[in-house]
Amino acid sequence: MAFAHNAIIRGLNAIYLQAPHIHDSRDISDFLFLTASWAQWLRYHHDMEEEFAFPAFNAVPGVKATSLQSNIDQHHEFAEGFVNLQTYAESTMSTPNEYSGARLRSIIEGFADTLRQHLADEIPTLWAMESVEANSPHSKKLEEIAKQMHELAEKSQDATVGAPMVLGLCDKTFEGGNDWPKLPMGAAYVVNYVFAWKHRGAWRFLPCDMWRNPRPLAFLGDDGAA
Repeated sequence: MAFAHNAIIRGLNAIYLQAPHIHDSRDISDFLFLTASWAQWLRYHHDMEEEFAFPAFNAVPGVKATSLQSNIDQHHEFAEGFVNLQTYAESTMSTPNEYSGARLRSIIEGFADTLRQHLADEIPTLWAMESVEANSPHSKKLEEIAKQMHELAEKSQDATVGAPMVLGLCDKTFEGGNDWPKLPMGAAYVVNYVFAWKHRGAWRFLPCDMWRNPRPLAFLGDDGAA
């Protein structure tokens, strides 16, 4: 979950930092496609937690009652913000002359601090599952739920959107090296040369390539500053 949260933050940072420096109509449309896709991914992530994951975790004997409720409460504090971001991106995508980097940044500023705090706070609440005895049937149930979450996430998005976007938000050098998300051998090549092709213009704005190597953001102005 922590790696997923880091990917979410990398996406938000990439969108916020590049927003004022994009002026060409085609670039704007591609950038707004990425923005809308990121917001939709975030919405699904939190909907899945509320509707499936947290109720399933809470039903496992040994998990502390209501230990995850604070996460849901926090979702409601910033949900309107990223809905507004997705709406703005989708409605402006076809009319790039109406795009305003300042407006997009203003929307993000309305919810970014609350979202960042939530992403940090949620990880400790998940340690509530530590109260379940290790290697017990209940512990195995938690593992099954986590596996189901992963499977649901894989099925939730068009492979030509979700796969390249998420890989481009993952930094495999983070914490000295990591392999999140785990992929079959050769999967990154398939994503790069097949799935990423349809919306390839949008992935220019990602902070990492399809092999999860970090790279400079493409649109930071002439001085490279935000």
